Amino acid sequence: MPKINYEAKITSFYRVHKRMPNITEVMRLCRFRSRSSAFYLVEKLVKAGVIEKDSRGRLSPGSELHALRLLGAVRAGFAAPVEEELLDTVSIGEYLIRHKESSYLLRVEGDSMRDAGIHHGDMVIFERRADASVGDLVVALTEDGYTLKFLRKRKSKIYLEAANSVYPEIHPKEGQVIGVVTATFRKYHS
Repeated sequence: MPKINYEAKITSFYRVHKRMPNITEVMRLCRFRSRSSAFYLVEKLVKAGVIEKDSRGRLSPGSELHALRLLGAVRAGFAAPVEEELLDTVSIGEYLIRHKESSYLLRVEGDSMRDAGIHHGDMVIFERRADASVGDLVVALTEDGYTLKFLRKRKSKIYLEAANSVYPEIHPKEGQVIGVVTATFRKYHS
């Protein structure tokens, strides 16, 4: 009898439904007759890092679910010969997210940060914290709403600066830094 790849079944479910299955769905996917078999499999996959389980028993993708093989480096300047060599695997989530419990994802709207390489439709990951430093890319709340800008300081005054000369500096009368952007990314093809 061929060996069934249960991890592949759960991974496939996640990619199709954009969510992890619940225990009943794991039972059905893997054709188990008992919930205890599904629980056993889930615990095994949790230990392997493929999935995570919160205190209420809800499943979420683990760091290994999105791990990719790191082949090496590629030059963005002049081309150079490079040998393809499997160096390691890198979990995209662990690479982009330092503090999962305080990190959030936002979709960028508008073009005020285009000269920083951040375009309409890109995604940014930010850590909710108030200890931003001058020069950080921040998510800030001003009297006009939330915005994504660089935190700047002139003399003793803090202000927000776009990365597009069409947009003026923002000198908020009220406001606060909500978080610091730690990563940006975009998909080129769906």
